[in-house]
Amino acid sequence: MNGLSQDTLMTLLKIAIIPVMLLSILWRNRREKRRRAEAEIAEKQERSAVRRDVVDLGSADVAALQSTLGRVEGGACLVSPRGLPLTAPRLRRALATALMDAGRFDEAGAVLSGAAETDDDPQMTLCRARLHAHRGDDETARALLSEAADHQLSEARTASRGLRVHLAELLADGLSDEAMMRPLHETRLSMLGPLDCLVLSGRGSEARALTDEMLTALDRAIDESAADPDGRGGGLPRAALEAAKSALMAFRDRSADLEPG
Repeated sequence: MNGLSQDTLMTLLKIAIIPVMLLSILWRNRREKRRRAEAEIAEKQERSAVRRDVVDLGSADVAALQSTLGRVEGGACLVSPRGLPLTAPRLRRALATALMDAGRFDEAGAVLSGAAETDDDPQMTLCRARLHAHRGDDETARALLSEAADHQLSEARTASRGLRVHLAELLADGLSDEAMMRPLHETRLSMLGPLDCLVLSGRGSEARALTDEMLTALDRAIDESAADPDGRGGGLPRAALEAAKSALMAFRDRSADLEPG
């Protein structure tokens, strides 16, 4: 075979095959990159095709909320300034609250009647409680306040991940200076947190017991913060601990001898 041994021929064949293999790999890699790039472009075009208008519920008036609810129910994709989707139940709560703030309780009742009665969202329950209180049905209002308090407490305990000082901070953040200062039918019930709901529902002793438990945890964390180089106790800075303690102590003092009448 022209003086070439079989081994030499095999070596030459292997050498010849290597460039072909490299070219094949290069072509395959380029094809995969092109496919990914085209898929990414198609995905961006698909996302941009769905317009996501931003609506700030905090500054929207009744007319704007009614319009926004209608658009969402019609299939529009709307988001809050933080990028969270604005769902129909969330918009109904905001609209019902705005209508009641404006004294338009009959219209608020119509909005709430359009929501599912099985909706156990605590804010929706509070809206219904406020509506019943305005109509003079304090018994139903207090039952709904008690139900909302249980749901809010469950959510707070989940959010705190079993850490007492974090639960204390969440409970303090939910307190309202307005609560217990006015008759039930004049109170903005739809904005209350769990401790205020407990008191107004007739479970004041339970609210104060929980408050004392939280104050004990905060005192312990404050003591820990004194020895911590960063001034933290229970995972929170001392300033946050002190602020939560101050708010809970004020709540305990103003609710000490108060039960709804």
